[in-house]
Amino acid sequence: MAARRRPHRRGTGAERTGTTTGDGERTPGGRQEESPVKVAIVGGGCAGLAAAWHLTRPEAGHTAKYEVTVYERSWRLGGKAASGRDRYGRIREHGIHIWLGFYENAFRMMRECYDVVKAKQWGPDRVERDAVLPHGSFDDAFFAEPHVGVASPGRDRQWKVWTGYLPPTDGLPGTPLDERTNPFTLSAYLARALDLTRALMHSILAPAGDEPTPTAPRPDRRSSLDEAIDVDLDFSFDPTGSPAILVERMARLFRAGVLTGGAALLQAVTIFETWLQQRDPAPQFSESVLKLLEAVAAQTRKQLVDVVAIDEETRRKTEIIDLIMTIAVGLYRDRVLFSSHGLDAINDIDCKEWLLRHGAVKTSVDSPFVTGLYDLAFCYERGDRARPALAAGQALRGALRMFFSYRGSPFWRLRSGMGETVFSPLFRVLESRGVTFKFLHELKGITFDEDDGHLRLKGLSFERSNATKDFSENGPLDHFGCWQHESPVVSGRARVDLADEDDFDAVVLAMGIDDLWTVCEGGPLMKQRSWQQMFQSVKTIATHAAQVWMTKDLAELGWNRESALVSALEGPFETWADMTHTLPAERAWRSHPACPAEGRSDEVKSIAYFCGVLPDATVERVTGTTLERMKHTPPDKAAIQKLEEKARNQLEELLRKRVQVVWPRGTNPLGLLATARGGAGGSLDDQHVQVNVAGSDRYTLALPGSLRYRISPLDYTVSNMTIAGDWTECGFNEGCVEAAVMSGMLASHAISRKPDLDDITGFNHP
Repeated sequence: MAARRRPHRRGTGAERTGTTTGDGERTPGGRQEESPVKVAIVGGGCAGLAAAWHLTRPEAGHTAKYEVTVYERSWRLGGKAASGRDRYGRIREHGIHIWLGFYENAFRMMRECYDVVKAKQWGPDRVERDAVLPHGSFDDAFFAEPHVGVASPGRDRQWKVWTGYLPPTDGLPGTPLDERTNPFTLSAYLARALDLTRALMHSILAPAGDEPTPTAPRPDRRSSLDEAIDVDLDFSFDPTGSPAILVERMARLFRAGVLTGGAALLQAVTIFETWLQQRDPAPQFSESVLKLLEAVAAQTRKQLVDVVAIDEETRRKTEIIDLIMTIAVGLYRDRVLFSSHGLDAINDIDCKEWLLRHGAVKTSVDSPFVTGLYDLAFCYERGDRARPALAAGQALRGALRMFFSYRGSPFWRLRSGMGETVFSPLFRVLESRGVTFKFLHELKGITFDEDDGHLRLKGLSFERSNATKDFSENGPLDHFGCWQHESPVVSGRARVDLADEDDFDAVVLAMGIDDLWTVCEGGPLMKQRSWQQMFQSVKTIATHAAQVWMTKDLAELGWNRESALVSALEGPFETWADMTHTLPAERAWRSHPACPAEGRSDEVKSIAYFCGVLPDATVERVTGTTLERMKHTPPDKAAIQKLEEKARNQLEELLRKRVQVVWPRGTNPLGLLATARGGAGGSLDDQHVQVNVAGSDRYTLALPGSLRYRISPLDYTVSNMTIAGDWTECGFNEGCVEAAVMSGMLASHAISRKPDLDDITGFNHP
């Protein structure tokens, strides 16, 4: 299949920064090769730090030294993934953060980062303020989470939770990929999906005591399932034979009309799966394959209806089967497998609409598995759960990668907060490489020089907040290498202006798209049609989150399964995660020798996180202003407090009336809350709620029809400027850590030609 089309760009990384290249290319502006290239990165989130990381990698083989300065408006790094500690050592998060097993680029960066941390012997046992970190190695910081859960109402209208275990696979994310088993192809996705389908079909349709999941067709030995089929119909085939023979045999099954039994369905799926594994799909065989797939999908739905009517517990399996078969049919019918655009070819239609168009049963489309995709990506237009909207191609890309390209485990947990697990070690290592960090610098304006239609960024204007002496002297990290939750006291503000050539040679704008729009509005960049379309099309929504510390453990609350992340719950908090594993990290913060003396009890036995979408209509109603105004003037402290109070009231309603779906014995959760100090008898005021309503705190949506308007960091509209963020065209166009890191890598490539585009895993894959 053709590779993903790379975004068009003019010029090279060397032309962008004004350096000479190793092949003797002319140096614009007459700069000397040995002169450091000054790069200003505006924004210290995942994208900005990924750009800084790859610009300063010692082994990257750059032909020029990059002098990198990161300007961050906050007192801490992380953007919408930032977290900190309160004065009692409790982790205060932006929301629920969990890494997926296909985050190859993000994991690679963190493995490299922790290799340095380990070599320098930084970690929790150090007492020196500039050497202590909560985790001293990658394995201390991340651990596998193989369980996934979804919730939905049953026929009795009672909400129930379905959890599943996804077995480990070969390899670990962030380690080198084996080219022979590279999962990042549509053929590999479908083959793995059909393997799961075959296993699920066997568990539902096969007689009790039959052999486990059938293997690939074997000419020398037939399974007991095969024996139920007329021997005159030969299902076996030689995988070394020509594709034409294989396709003709599959078509013969369709013409013979024998796809009426479970065994035949299983064997037909096995043939198609093996064909995909052996050969790349070719257009000349697609019609016969499509007919077979349509027949299998239709007959599968018919076969499974009666089973589901008898046993509702099997309904979840049949929904997965129906969805997978629908995806296979749709990808062939829409010729996505043969398109140079890959899955992007169907990004103009909503995922649910696409599934229904290709025959999926309505109950499958409304199942918690599909709802979970929307919940995990907050994909509801304007935050309205009655308006689900997720581009079909990106939805499939995310789902297929989530379940069929993970390595080691489908999910990975962080042993403490996102801020200290990810951004503290990145900050330490980048500082050791010479990267300068300017905290409390908010970008207020950009000026451009326009010459003969070409734009060049000429100046950046910041507002610098002067923090307390304690913050400036002790650095941004506390005694345990964590960021503080509360912002430092500001004593005054000053304007800081940067000029092209004097202060920077290249700029990376790694801000949220709403913040970028604010500083660019009215300027020459907005006269560019492509930029106008991006700002008008790429939308964001608000979110809210809550954290609850309890004095009973999960077993006492009635959750007797493994710790899990459960989505598709009833709103306004659609996702719940057990985060009890972070308790040791909170206790370690308090037991460190340099910890400020604070009275603290240790009666907390479990921690729960909740998060969900926050409707824009609610934000506008509570704050008394419009979203457009908030882009220019963020809500004041009083407005934020009103929104937090509403979120706290919704949390109270959840704990009183609806949390029993995951805590069946939690009849009075409000009586089990811990105090801020960790003792019994706490209240809702002792728990953490957070609303994320403006600027970079808002979550980027992957709306149907909008992804085509995203601009790549490789765009060359402005000669000495690039962009970075999960809202850019980066190869995985959905809000997440991996997308932000990939975008930061592309920004680094735009400036330095490093990393190579082929080294960005998933960028040129479907």
